[in-house]
Amino acid sequence: MTKIKIDNQIAKLSYEEAFTRLEKVVEELSSKQVKLDNMVVLYQEGKALHDHCSKLLNDAKMKIEEVN
Repeated sequence: MTKIKIDNQIAKLSYEEAFTRLEKVVEELSSKQVKLDNMVVLYQEGKALHDHCSKLLNDAKMKIEEVN
């Protein structure tokens, strides 16, 4: 899967969906049963998921601050 395809798929996820997938990626990477090529792809996906979750949290924080 290419990085652009990963990013496009992740952009459609809710926070909860992205966080759940991120947990699974971390589990897979921790299992030590992943080949190096797959590790790189999983790492890229995990980074994109992390960035997406962070963005969603920051957006929510800004909305809350606007209300206050």
